[in-house]
Amino acid sequence: MKIWLDFCEPKSVTMLRPLYESLIEDHNIFITARDFDSTHFLLDQWGVNYTPVGRYGGGTLEGKLLAYSKRLSKLLKIIIKKKPNFLFCITSPEAMRISFGLQIPNIMFNDEPRSYGPCSTTFPYVNQIIVPQCIPVEWYLDYGLKEEKIIRFNGIDEVGWLSDFKPNREIIKAHGLNPESYIVCRTEPSKAGYLTNKMAPHETKLSEIIPKLLEYEFNFKFLILTRNVEQYKYLNVFFKEYIKKNIISVYAGLNNLAHFMFYAKMVITGGGTMGRESALLGVPSIEFFPLATYPQEQFLIDHGFPLKHIKNADLIINTALKFLEKNYKINTKEKVRQLENPIEIALTEFSKK
Repeated sequence: MKIWLDFCEPKSVTMLRPLYESLIEDHNIFITARDFDSTHFLLDQWGVNYTPVGRYGGGTLEGKLLAYSKRLSKLLKIIIKKKPNFLFCITSPEAMRISFGLQIPNIMFNDEPRSYGPCSTTFPYVNQIIVPQCIPVEWYLDYGLKEEKIIRFNGIDEVGWLSDFKPNREIIKAHGLNPESYIVCRTEPSKAGYLTNKMAPHETKLSEIIPKLLEYEFNFKFLILTRNVEQYKYLNVFFKEYIKKNIISVYAGLNNLAHFMFYAKMVITGGGTMGRESALLGVPSIEFFPLATYPQEQFLIDHGFPLKHIKNADLIINTALKFLEKNYKINTKEKVRQLENPIEIALTEFSKK
């Protein structure tokens, strides 16, 4: 069978890679990918063949709509030529619209029903959608989805690529790092539709948090992952002196991120996915995403994973200092084994086709 995978965001690369590796021996698989954040970077590091199609529309409604229409047109020409038999994706508006228009069966993953735009433009075209059980089903039904199309699982998306994770210390050594000698940080998705009225594209609370932590003069290095060009340029200027002293490194993308998080002393992130990943790995994690605590994070907190969602900068700093005082890392292997894997569920459903 010819299978189409569409990657719209970095998470798509990470999450759908195990799916690709499970299917590639028996199927013809091709990948299309949008230019957004570190999506192309991660695909290049992976070394897999892919077709770049379209780019992110930025922080304005006009830009998002224009980018959608351009990508839809370009992608349609490719798919008409490729003639796939099946589609897997994570909430891709263009791929799902083409899937419906050309009657290509699909399975879609989604754990962000609060993202009104992408959900409104994908949910009508879903054949099957795989979602975490901890998210209230009403949040999906409110879009008009039929309940029989929804497959709920006892876990979160991140289990899909971390259930069999095997840390490799050599990866961090190649970057001159030792275990628990550094802190991994991630900026907020400042251009996301639900934040565009609240944040400037370059803005991040890390520019407030990290300088205050540096006042304590401990010997930890900060690895900062940005989400867009504006944040990358801004933080390289803002932390210029610390970068020169090798106290801070700023990245537009970082391959093998799970390994860096596993060996980190702590993770401080403005996004949910990375905080959930690091918590599943047993690493003390602070998420400062500016909206309310999401069901997936509460799920991890309730199950004893080391995650805290804190929005106040002073409380973030106090909590971070506590995490730095001693070892708060825990072994989470057994906890993770008890959770369901969405990729395995997708493969089971696909095998029935």
